[in-house]
Amino acid sequence: MAIPSNLMEVTRKIHEAPTQTIETDTPVYNALEEVSQEEEVFDFYKVQGVVNDIIYDYKEQGRSMELAVLKQPFDLRDNVAVFKLIGEIQKDIFNKAKPDILKLLRKKLNNYKIDLNFEINSEAINPGKKLYTSTDKLNYLREKSPALKELQKRFGLETDF
Repeated sequence: MAIPSNLMEVTRKIHEAPTQTIETDTPVYNALEEVSQEEEVFDFYKVQGVVNDIIYDYKEQGRSMELAVLKQPFDLRDNVAVFKLIGEIQKDIFNKAKPDILKLLRKKLNNYKIDLNFEINSEAINPGKKLYTSTDKLNYLREKSPALKELQKRFGLETDF
């Protein structure tokens, strides 16, 4: 095959070449159209059931890291399952496992419009100080539940003895 030396000649041949049309009344095209129309409708409970099936499969395969992510609570917003992750480590695990999980989810739901996403649960990330001593723990619990202070007074409870 010879290399063309004139660019104008090449563009002229491209424009003069017959165009190829795709027939939309072929059996293959019709089958694709039917498959796209036969996607099943799903709700939160159906997605939750499929996620539980995937968890069971992953347990048998020994994929404990992915299990930790899949066991987190999630919400279904339109066609997106949004997992509420605890921290950056789970985020990394989620991003690595997402293609496999999404493939299984789409196949088992028979719906390819579903997508996966995540959000970091801000309540789980507490930048406050760590509670090491019994006194620190009790003070923290008294802040959360004022009734504990009254119980401590009534029964004379102390953390240090």
